[in-house]
Amino acid sequence: MHFATLSGLWFSLSIPFILLLYMLKRRYIDTEISSHMLWRRILREQEANQPWQRLKRQLLLLLQLLAASLLVLALMQPLIREQQTAKSHIFFVLDASASMQTTTHQGLTRLEQAKQGILSYVKEEAPNRTYSLMVIKDQPELILQKESDVSALRGALDKVAPFYGKTNVQESLSLASALTREESDGEVRIYTDRQWAEKADEIIFSVPVQVVSVQGSVEAALPPEDAAINVSISQFGVKNNETDVRAVAVLKNWSTVNTVVETKLFADTQIVRTDSVQLKAGEQKSIFMEKLASANVYKLQLVTKDALEADNTSYAFPEGTGRTQIAYVGEGNLFLQKALLLAKADVLHIQKSKDGIYPAPIGQAPDLILLDGVDESSLKTNGWQKILVSKPVWRFASSAESTKAMVPKAPFTIEEHPVMRYIRLQDVNVAHVQIRVALPWEKAIVSSDGVPLLLAGTEEGAARLSFTFPLEQSDLALRTEFPILVQNAVAWLTQHQGGNLGRATAGERIDMPLHTQAAKAVWTADKEGASEEQAERNGKGLAARQTVPNLPGLYMFKEFDEEGRELQARLLEVVMDARESDVNTFNASKLSFKPISEQTLQNKGNDPSVGFTSLMPWLVMILLMLLVIEWEVYRRGHSV
Repeated sequence: MHFATLSGLWFSLSIPFILLLYMLKRRYIDTEISSHMLWRRILREQEANQPWQRLKRQLLLLLQLLAASLLVLALMQPLIREQQTAKSHIFFVLDASASMQTTTHQGLTRLEQAKQGILSYVKEEAPNRTYSLMVIKDQPELILQKESDVSALRGALDKVAPFYGKTNVQESLSLASALTREESDGEVRIYTDRQWAEKADEIIFSVPVQVVSVQGSVEAALPPEDAAINVSISQFGVKNNETDVRAVAVLKNWSTVNTVVETKLFADTQIVRTDSVQLKAGEQKSIFMEKLASANVYKLQLVTKDALEADNTSYAFPEGTGRTQIAYVGEGNLFLQKALLLAKADVLHIQKSKDGIYPAPIGQAPDLILLDGVDESSLKTNGWQKILVSKPVWRFASSAESTKAMVPKAPFTIEEHPVMRYIRLQDVNVAHVQIRVALPWEKAIVSSDGVPLLLAGTEEGAARLSFTFPLEQSDLALRTEFPILVQNAVAWLTQHQGGNLGRATAGERIDMPLHTQAAKAVWTADKEGASEEQAERNGKGLAARQTVPNLPGLYMFKEFDEEGRELQARLLEVVMDARESDVNTFNASKLSFKPISEQTLQNKGNDPSVGFTSLMPWLVMILLMLLVIEWEVYRRGHSV
């Protein structure tokens, strides 16, 4: 039994008060007697009226004590736990994350098992109710709301497809809690494998909530004999050396048992290597492959079947041996030019001509434009304008720029960005910085006390990086981190200059560098029978940020001009969220059920299938019955 409040205990003081009244009460009974032999009884009566003698049993006293005890109990609002029948409105929450595609021992995926569980519950325990269905994805998706037709629920479940990107469990459960907060006769049932990457302990429901685990357990992780066997390709990369092509892959056994997997490596469509790898339980192992045939794309595939196939294939694009071509516009900085050479860049130094202009590169197509102290407004020729619009630009502020400010010596604030990888900027001093309004597409990745020092962003698909201070106004170029910073900057600015777009998680939004003449673009999957998916648009043109496809695999992003001619086609590998590979973890978050009318009740670790029922109606009924009995006893004179 539970109590909603303990404040009613103060009324228990009435019990000793009733006893005290009975002990102090003097009783005199008028009785007709026919003999003095009854005086002994009178004497005994007088002895019983002494205050601290043991109380005699009296029916009226017992009734009054029982009534006072029941009143104290009622004031404490008692609640009992009992098995609950299905409520009138059932709010189903279905987990559609990648780990729900794990195959169970029954031959079904966890998602299929969850769908069957929902329909079985409706048929066996909750017919003739209203149903709602929400799916856990990157954003919660409410696809059915208060529908009484079971066929509508079945149709909504058929439309639920697995989501391989990053799911947002907290937001989904918070929305489910908010949508059922005002429910008087509702319940929430969450069908999931509890492979949650985030905690959900702080989410409180005002209706009963039950987590139905498709693993068959809601209180602990699966035992080793029932755990799923899964091996994933954690990393895969290929690099062109001067003599050959080399690849490295990292495999991870997420299982609790040892296993052996067979791998196949494809160069384009040809199998070039097969390996057999032994992995202990929980082991991560690297495999190295050398002297590979040249190809545009490499595919590594795990031939051995396991419980989750979405992480069994990985693609890699060879890193080119060609050097980055950089057009360096400005007077030149020795330290910066040396760092560019270390970053494997060929520098075309462009200086002012005798007539005071910077000539555009003729007959060359640089991969990157670097403006050292040169404002883009001074490059007004048509040749420069075409290059600046289509190419990434790296800009350093000029020492002559008028609006300056002293840089505070506070610690630098460094945001997470590829340019700042491995960079800490310790003991770096900056004397002056240019103060200007950040453009809409710019984001400060390094700042000092709110003053931006480095700005990065993408303008119409072309990467932009700005240093708001000239190198001459700082000692950054003298630090050991400077060559690393330059290499990071060149790599980020030119990351899409090759024939591919790299790797992205399913459903992720990425900055997409677009051809200046692109009017239309489509995604095409590298599989037979796959349909094209139109790229996102922003007004009349293509959007600079695109959402990658939702299914893992190899995709090609094709761009076309207004006449339908193909301008360029680049490859992108779409992968599932790597956190979903650990199919045997168990999130121990316990969801809380706290009814609005019982906010003081602390529901600690209750079984979600068990609810609380108030005893108040029964206590009121018993009190009324006691009052009737007490009145009848008093009326008949049975007080003694």
